[in-house]
Amino acid sequence: MHQDEPDPMPEDELEWSTGVDDELDWSVVDEEQLENAALNAYLEAEDEYVPLPSEDSFLILSGDDAGSVVTAPPTGSVVSKTGNAPPRIDRDQALTGSRPIYLVQRGGRYYKFLPRVLVGLHASYGDSLALGAIVNIPSANAQANRNFFSLSPVSALRIADPQCYLLDTEVLRLPKVPIKTRGYKNAPYLADVEASDWVQRVLDSQRASGANLLLTPGRALDPDDPQRSLDKAYEQGDDVLSRLGHGERVALNLTLPARWLSSTALRNRLLDQIMDQDQFDTLYVRVQWAQGKAFTPPDDAELLTGIKKLANLCADEERSLLLPQTGLTGWYALAHGAAGFGLGVSGTDQAFAEYVFRAGAKGAVERYFEKQLIHTLERNTHEVLARTPGYVRCTCPYCPALFANEPWSHELSALHYLHIMGELTARVQRDSMRNGRHAALRRLVDAAQRFATDLPLSAEQSPKHLDAWGRAL
Repeated sequence: MHQDEPDPMPEDELEWSTGVDDELDWSVVDEEQLENAALNAYLEAEDEYVPLPSEDSFLILSGDDAGSVVTAPPTGSVVSKTGNAPPRIDRDQALTGSRPIYLVQRGGRYYKFLPRVLVGLHASYGDSLALGAIVNIPSANAQANRNFFSLSPVSALRIADPQCYLLDTEVLRLPKVPIKTRGYKNAPYLADVEASDWVQRVLDSQRASGANLLLTPGRALDPDDPQRSLDKAYEQGDDVLSRLGHGERVALNLTLPARWLSSTALRNRLLDQIMDQDQFDTLYVRVQWAQGKAFTPPDDAELLTGIKKLANLCADEERSLLLPQTGLTGWYALAHGAAGFGLGVSGTDQAFAEYVFRAGAKGAVERYFEKQLIHTLERNTHEVLARTPGYVRCTCPYCPALFANEPWSHELSALHYLHIMGELTARVQRDSMRNGRHAALRRLVDAAQRFATDLPLSAEQSPKHLDAWGRAL
């Protein structure tokens, strides 16, 4: 079922096992040939099927075809004893429903495993969260994107991000050459912005990739020329609305330097525009903030206040706010009214951070996401933490193989992270009956803060974001 990638992507972003964002041309991981005992142990597990009674079919939870739907499992195969899978939902149910939306980004590495993560999350938590998948058009060709979406049938939302903000080097802090040759090949509209049919080309590229939620171009808003930038974004958005076909749906795509949210004057201008122009019921907002330590959320109080007020407004005005490329910060925003958030296995999928060139990493960094701390730590710190009274070991599908084998599997550690973030998202929803998502998420953060008290953590690995969240909550 899994097809070879027709146009492999070089990995040029922060990856789960590295500590810096460098300019090396990473080779694409061939999951078929990995010499990785832990990963192989996981992959060799027998195929497992879970009933999908609402469709009289079965979801495949493991094996080469994980993520697929079949009418019946082969004779003698393993059928899950944990019960039935929840009914799948469609795009409109996800955008108008009460469940938080969990978006997973297709990166250059480990992408073949993502359907397993998504189908496992649906089987376990599909009644408490809506799933979606994001591809970046400049990173892979349309066929590769369609293949990825086809392997994720539990994804209610399929988004092909045009990444037009890569053109805005005067507004954003981007790499010296933000668009590579492959980017122009996969997204030719990036090379011809002045074309009279440019907006149509941006839309057609998303359609060709198999998207079911289209985006407006999403050029970066210039904080030094705020009103003109806002007017241009909405003008292009209205152009997109006029080009939609029957059954198509679009989100207003905004790319913001952090100053738009941390500055009171700019934030008010942005929020006023969003409130006054109500032709878009869904917003897809990417925020570029200062570069920090990899996989560590920002703790800037003004930025968090801006995210909170944006989410509050969207909730009050009944707009669905999606926060791609935000990781834990996007999860935190669920407390304030965000409809959903996005992440992936690379550092750049956790944060659209300002580009800062750093030398290449000296060896791989072994990372592990601690659910009790809502924080990523290095493996040696995890081993100390695991001996702490009150520590609860993870029971996700990936940790048994991860901890039973050597060397450390960066792949399984990354998949563990994606799974646990989905679980935490579902927990916010499941506990929201007690005074809403804000209270549910606050209780999770409070518990993490209590657990963090007096732990033997260095200042560098301390979860400082928890204190910032606690004050804001």
